Amino acid sequence: MFRRLGLRSQLVLALSVAFMIAFSLLGLAAVQLGRHGREHARRDAAETTARLFARALGATPDHGQFSRASETLLGSTIRGVELERTDGDPWVHGVTRLGPSVEVTHPSGTLRLWLRPASEGGGASANLLLLYVSVTGGAILLLTYLALTHLIVRPVESLTRASERVSGGQLHVQVPVRGAAEVARLAGAFNTMSAQLADERAALVARLDQLERATRDLASAERQVERSAHLASVGRLAAGVAHEIGNPLTAIAGLVELARDTDLPEARRLEFLARVQKETERIHKIIRDLLDFARDEERSEWKSADSADHSADLAEVVAAAVRLVAPQTSARGLRIEQRLEVAPRVRGDADRLTQVVLNLLLNAADAVDGDGEVVVEIHPDGDEVVLSIADSGPGIPSDILPHLFEPFVTSKPVGQGTGLGLAVSHTIVDRLGGTITASNPPEGGARFDVRLPNVTRVE
Repeated sequence: MFRRLGLRSQLVLALSVAFMIAFSLLGLAAVQLGRHGREHARRDAAETTARLFARALGATPDHGQFSRASETLLGSTIRGVELERTDGDPWVHGVTRLGPSVEVTHPSGTLRLWLRPASEGGGASANLLLLYVSVTGGAILLLTYLALTHLIVRPVESLTRASERVSGGQLHVQVPVRGAAEVARLAGAFNTMSAQLADERAALVARLDQLERATRDLASAERQVERSAHLASVGRLAAGVAHEIGNPLTAIAGLVELARDTDLPEARRLEFLARVQKETERIHKIIRDLLDFARDEERSEWKSADSADHSADLAEVVAAAVRLVAPQTSARGLRIEQRLEVAPRVRGDADRLTQVVLNLLLNAADAVDGDGEVVVEIHPDGDEVVLSIADSGPGIPSDILPHLFEPFVTSKPVGQGTGLGLAVSHTIVDRLGGTITASNPPEGGARFDVRLPNVTRVE
């Protein structure tokens, strides 16, 4: 409860308790000392009276003289007189053997004066003393409170308000350097700290601007690299497409020539025209697939293509990539076997995943370079979906394998590969939270394993 009070209230409470205890003890001590002083003075006066009385009795007093003289002593201070004689019974007048007494030596024995209890006549002076102590204590308390308020409380309150403004983001805050030496040093340290924070924030903002510019430049460079790899893939596909559309064009030319024969039956001419249409549609489909892959649909933007908000059917991605490389594989006599299990959707954009699969298939086709086989497998594995592409080629050289996904690293002869395809594929997969690895299986050839987050399990 005490710690919940403000500094000013705590000071008032602490000072009030301290001064109350201190001045109460001081007042009690002063009253007791006054009482002891008065008692001591009363006894001294009684002793003086006893000496004068003993001297007035003379050396050989009689009992009547003693009684008459004693009667004059009895009053507010003395209640009884006793003369203890050495040669007879004691003489007593008034009340004796009760309360304090003083005694002096008399020629005939010992003279004692018995005193009444101390009266309360000094109460007024005691009350006056207590009032003086209380007023003095209150004045000292007030002065102490005002001094502490000026030297400590107000500077600390200023520091508190300034700290709250700094915590709210106002770093250019300064407080007056005043108060006690320690508080003044604290205010100076606070002002220095505030200035340093403001400078550091400005430096941090400038650094963040630099980092943002660097990030934009890096993203632009990555997009350029990806675009370069993409165009390289388009160029490699174009060679196969040119070969693939050659046969349909030859067939179309022959069919058109036959259809020009005026003696040809109408039914036969329609058949030739239908075959021409079919071959034309075949050419159109081949070119359309290539153009769809080559078109630039905001591919320079990383934004949503790599986010968890996008997902793709990996089996459909593989089918699209196989269609694109079909002209290459058919010209070389390469077989692609697809072993695709029913798998959930994976994180990523279909276009970018097609780029990854296409790079791996083209590399496999180049590695086999003729009659051979490429096996594509898809299967779920816990929180991931695994895409494996294995070929029957010679495998990856051991000296290149550790650096295979670095830019411009390739096992192909100069002029036949840029070394960007696998590097871009690694970047795309890594941005999607997946992994891509390469190995040389014991049975021969090369194998690439792509692991992508299972959207269903992750969500």
